[in-house]
Amino acid sequence: MRQEIGERAPLAAPTIPASAPTSRAAPARLGFVDGLRALAALYVMASHIMLEIWPRALPGGLAGALAAPLFYGHQAVSVFIVLSGFSLMLPVARNANRLPWGVWGFYWRRAKRILPPYYFAMGLALLLIWLFIGQKTGTPWDSTLPVTGQAVIEHIFLLQDVSHLNPARINHVFWSIAMEWQIYLLFPALVLLWRRYPPLFAMPLITAASFALMFALVPTWIGQTPGYAAVAFAPQYIGLFAMGMFAASLHTVPSPRWGRLRDRYLWDAVAVACFALLVVALPGERIYLLDPLTGLMTVGLLLAASRPGANPIRAALEWRPLVWVGGFSYSLYLIHAPLVQLIWQYSLHPLGLTGLPAFLALLLVGGPLIAAASWLFWYCCERPFLNSNSRNPRPPRTIRK
Repeated sequence: MRQEIGERAPLAAPTIPASAPTSRAAPARLGFVDGLRALAALYVMASHIMLEIWPRALPGGLAGALAAPLFYGHQAVSVFIVLSGFSLMLPVARNANRLPWGVWGFYWRRAKRILPPYYFAMGLALLLIWLFIGQKTGTPWDSTLPVTGQAVIEHIFLLQDVSHLNPARINHVFWSIAMEWQIYLLFPALVLLWRRYPPLFAMPLITAASFALMFALVPTWIGQTPGYAAVAFAPQYIGLFAMGMFAASLHTVPSPRWGRLRDRYLWDAVAVACFALLVVALPGERIYLLDPLTGLMTVGLLLAASRPGANPIRAALEWRPLVWVGGFSYSLYLIHAPLVQLIWQYSLHPLGLTGLPAFLALLLVGGPLIAAASWLFWYCCERPFLNSNSRNPRPPRTIRK
């Protein structure tokens, strides 16, 4: 059933037009989005490699200086959520804020795109736990053990992020897949709100409500296991998703007035300022409270990269190796964690490597091996379920004159 809300007069505040056809080209893929995906996925992998070597406390000296910037993998997940909102909203914004395939068509396309690789990755993790990495070794992988029947059922139905058990069971990155899937279920309602109100009103409304819910839950998080239970059910991600939707609306708007706002260097300044604030604030605790800064930084990068003409930000993000990795970044995100444990447990640990040598070996040798395995997983377990225009992980670069 495709439900539409009747037209309603916009608020008096300036609005981003939704019904006019876009004046911008509508490419199947945007290279700079894949570049950002690649950076986020590679950062998450590097962060987990760092935690594999130093699971309890960062070292001092040169090792600490190299490891400290990798301590904030949660912020990379926040970047993924904004990118998801941006990517899913683009075809909607180009279709007068209507779902091109209807509600049930949207759900089917998302399920076909997201669930098969996820279930294959879950099967791979369970197989590796059964055969090789099912014993606790004092690394972050311990949080995934033991695997229980309840944990398997929760993961099948994507409910692990609201579990009263440890949501890190089976694979400690899967909690975010469940959270994002629940946002997908809300997406048609968010689109209806987008049509009912101007995006300049809808985005702050959704974001404020989601962060208010997060702050209401903060007292219940105090004292829980840091890193998982405290962030697994993360309602603020709805607000980050709405930020991505807003960036997509502004990216496609045909209005010259809003086009000038979109194409100004303002967004470069927003990205730089938010990044600088994150660098200052992240060493503190409760880093998930800084998600609004991460969301605004990502919006700034997306809109800065969208600016037509000579654009060094877009050129950097569309560096072909990055775009290529971005094409299979979902697979890299899904399977890297058990592979990090496998490489450490059966190669570095038996050799007695610890500290900085172990970190560099796992990062510089294990990282490329994991990337290669992720590409193979993408080819076998993700590519068959992609739309035909997305099966090449190296999309053509999009250059606007």
